[in-house]
This record gives sequence, structure tokens and C-alpha cells, in this order.
Amino acid sequence: MTFEQLEEEIRALISLNKLEESITLLNSFFKDDSDLDQITIQSANYHAILEKERSGLVESPKVDLVLNQLRSNILQLLRSKKEYLKYKEQTFGETTTYHADSGEEIKVFFSVASPHNDHQQNYINKLVDYFKSNGIKLETLKAWNDNDPILPIVEELKLSNGCFVLALERFFVSEGAEKRGSQQESKINDKCFPSAWLHIEAAIARSLDLPLIIFKDKSLRNEGLIHDDKQEWGIVRIDESQMDEIFEYPIKNFILNWINQVKRYHKNRTSAS
Repeated sequence: MTFEQLEEEIRALISLNKLEESITLLNSFFKDDSDLDQITIQSANYHAILEKERSGLVESPKVDLVLNQLRSNILQLLRSKKEYLKYKEQTFGETTTYHADSGEEIKVFFSVASPHNDHQQNYINKLVDYFKSNGIKLETLKAWNDNDPILPIVEELKLSNGCFVLALERFFVSEGAEKRGSQQESKINDKCFPSAWLHIEAAIARSLDLPLIIFKDKSLRNEGLIHDDKQEWGIVRIDESQMDEIFEYPIKNFILNWINQVKRYHKNRTSAS
């Protein structure tokens, strides 16, 4: 596909209000391009505010404002790319080219608790296969140190090109209390929580400036780093029972954007060594 064909297709999709397809197409065309990061973040913000509208927390005009801004930024991205490609062609005689992937699998740290049921195991298996097909190798922690459990995590993350956190249910509280015995005590009923290690591993990955994405099952209570409102941390809300949603917008776009970040990180790291 040429840039002219891309531009025509994107404008047609936007006119039909098919932003999901347009962003997916942009990710496919401009691989490993950091300019798409902001579009993906804005897309995440749009879906977050859309959820709030459905819950009655925000009014429709605010949703429309965010949506129009997303449309405008997509078109602005196209214009800037068009000007840049024109400049390259006039100055260097270059046109847009494409390079097939080398087939190399890029290692990333897979932060996930041991599955305790078939649903979780199947989700993990399919996720690993999906990322493998995209050149990403998800690797869990290989070693453990009872005296210093943080050390092997840090060492493994330093050898990785990104961190993928999969937050699924580890604990279920049917009836409990928060801040028990205080004036702020509140009930906890039918709430799910992930392993505490996921918060730790995500925080270390963030401190190392690794490309980070966090899949948070919708059943989990918002807590710490694993919180629906933390889009800047790469939070993606999922439904463990709906595996196919990773192939659909908006989750597919979040994944592709993170994969591009990982590939850029790996490329820069390899070039520097």
C-alpha cells in the first residue's frame, strides 16, 4: 500500500466514523513509529471516558469533544507524515519502503501469577502463542531467591526488552472489611484481587523505563498500579472469558502499539551495544 492509498483509506474510514479500523491501519503502515503513541493514549482515554458516560459519570458533550480531538489528531498525523515523506523524496530521492521481519523473537518479561484453573491456563497459552506470532517471546521469572526475592526480578527485567503484566484473579473475598476497626472501615464483598507480585514487577519495569503494558481482568478491584484509570501506565481492561477480544479494537491496537515500542527499544539497545 502506498501512502496515497493509506491516506485515502484513512479519510474514508474517519468519514464513516470507523476510528478503530483507521488506527489499526496506521499501526500496520507506520511500524515502530513513536508518533503513534499519542494516538493510542488518546484512544485509551476516549474509551475510558466512554465507560464513564455509560455509568452516568460524564455527559455526552465531553465524550464528543474527546472523540473529535482524536479524529483531528489522526488527520494531523497524516498531514505531518505526508509532508515528511515529501521532504525525504525531494531531498534524498527516497520513497517509503518496507522490510520483512527477520523472524527473531524479542524477549520480554511476562509478569503473571501461576494459573489455578483451566480458564486462566488457556488464556495464558493463547496469549503466549499470539505474541510469538508477532515476534515477541513472553518469558516468566526463571529463578527465585528466598533471601532476596527482588534481586532475580530486577536481573531478569534488565535482560528484557519490555514487560507484559497479566493481572488475573488470585484471591476472592466474599465478605471482608477494609481499614477494619477504624472510622473509615468499609465492607469488601465479592471482590477479586491479583497477586501482589504483579504490582512489584510492574513498578520495577516502570523504574527501568521498559515498554510496559498491563492486562487487567474486569473482575479485579482497582488497586495500586493495576487500576482502570492508569492509561499512562499501559492499563488495558480485559475479560478473561473473551479471548478473541485481543484480535479486536481497541485491545488489538494497544497490543500493536506496545509491540512497536518493544521493537524500538530492542533496536536501540542492539545498536548501542
